[in-house]
Amino acid sequence: MCVNYDWSEFLRLAESLESSPDCPGPPEAALRSATSRAYYAALQLACSFARSEGFELSGQDSIHRDVPRHFRDTGTADPTRLLIATNLKRLHKQRIKADYRDVFSGTCRALASMAVNRAKGIEQKLISLRQRS
Repeated sequence: MCVNYDWSEFLRLAESLESSPDCPGPPEAALRSATSRAYYAALQLACSFARSEGFELSGQDSIHRDVPRHFRDTGTADPTRLLIATNLKRLHKQRIKADYRDVFSGTCRALASMAVNRAKGIEQKLISLRQRS
């Protein structure tokens, strides 16, 4: 039996990795993983919300493009939706840095902290949108 996964668990994991990177260690790997998990938590939470509005992906590889676009296109008069779209794009760029760049400006800790905070902000904005519906 397949059970719907609670994507906010990725965000809780990201928070844990970001706050205690030495625990699972090595620290840089934990912080890079926190950035990646934060992005995927926010993306999947946003995708689930969009699907509840009738949104459909054009293909699995398009999720990174289609979900932010949905919030942008449905948010012309709604700053909350526009902010979700903008922050999903920013998180995606951060995830690319964490997952694919050997070297980048700034620290892994700063990148992870920013990503976790941004993902938490998206989670809260989705909750507020759900409450408005």
